[in-house]
Amino acid sequence: MLDSYSFDKFCELLSDEDILRKSTAFGVAKKFQNFILEIKSQVLKELMNRAENQDVYLEFLINEIEKQDYVKDTGINYINKWLKEYNITIDAILEYEDYRAPIFAVLDRHYNDMEAFSEEKDKAFLVQTDFLNYFCCIYANQLIEFLKSKMPKIKPQKQAQIPNPNAKPFKDEYLNVFCKEINVDERVIKNTSFMQAYDYGITHYRPYLESEITENLLLLDKDKKEDYLEYIKDKVSKTIFADIPEDFIDRWITQYEVDINEFPKFSNKELDQLLSMCYTGYYQEPKTQDLIEDIQIDFYCYACMLEVKKITEFIESKSEKSNININPMKEEISEPISRLKWIGKPSQLGFIISSLVDLGYIEAPLKIDGEINYTQFAKLVNQTFDVNTTESTLSKYLNTDSEKGQEPMRKFKQNGFNIPHIKTVS
Repeated sequence: MLDSYSFDKFCELLSDEDILRKSTAFGVAKKFQNFILEIKSQVLKELMNRAENQDVYLEFLINEIEKQDYVKDTGINYINKWLKEYNITIDAILEYEDYRAPIFAVLDRHYNDMEAFSEEKDKAFLVQTDFLNYFCCIYANQLIEFLKSKMPKIKPQKQAQIPNPNAKPFKDEYLNVFCKEINVDERVIKNTSFMQAYDYGITHYRPYLESEITENLLLLDKDKKEDYLEYIKDKVSKTIFADIPEDFIDRWITQYEVDINEFPKFSNKELDQLLSMCYTGYYQEPKTQDLIEDIQIDFYCYACMLEVKKITEFIESKSEKSNININPMKEEISEPISRLKWIGKPSQLGFIISSLVDLGYIEAPLKIDGEINYTQFAKLVNQTFDVNTTESTLSKYLNTDSEKGQEPMRKFKQNGFNIPHIKTVS
């Protein structure tokens, strides 16, 4: 059954006549948005598990919403006078385009904190009441429309069926939902926090898509399976963040001195808190709000790229083409590739490899700006050597300009370490 917490809270919010004593009208709108996101996920999950009575279940939810005590005919005309007075559109308000706009000083401020019996407080009460009624109506209608859209279509009586040349021989419900979720404009961060978007949006649908792919492969004819996998792979690769580079958040990883392998929940408390903060809650602290927006958008884009990468790897694991031996004439089983065991200190490995780069023997991976990509460099070294350290620490040893990189360099020079430049021995 549906986890009714979010749905019950949504209905309670619609009928709560005293909500403005505890929240602002704009705060209520944000609550509605968050509840709807959760309810949609729960409803989709419930429908997936129901073989019968889907229409009865959806009708029940619609009826529960409609019986709540809120003004049900509150259109845009209800708040037009305020939109004109503050020279702003409803979309600009809902998307929180400019938190410094004068209307937010009225709409997103507790009027009980204002001076009692003042003209300012009386006006704030009128504005917030009108907007509250409008928000209740539009979000109730939005959820009702979603529920109606999921109603099972009435099957017509069987007639002589004409084959539909455009009909897909496979399910793609979760493919479409997955692509839509990771294709959302990064401004979603202004309506929620990164961690909430990550847990309930970005990563929510991949397991369902994997199950859908597996089910389709069981049902499809053998000669259609590879085409189907190519189709999915092509579709997810065209989402807007699919080509984000792997070093996209390196500046934050370096700034907060964390290991990328901890993503998205880091041991650094400051970074962890920044990723969980809600942008809208810091409109009175512009610098903090700008930092929250900057870091959360970067992490949002990076997380979407990772989901594309993970589902692509899953698709490739299902492809027979990926499992065919590149050299069909070679029948013997290849020896497993092992790494070279490094028995020295990680700092010594970092200095020696870095020196080989400086002296022209090794080419290190570079960023777009031409600087060495130490995160990627550490990953390649770690793939080559079996060394007892993390990639994050190794990246610091590879960078001889860093504090960790300076120490082994001093010791090697004190002991007369010298390798000639490649040009002098060529």
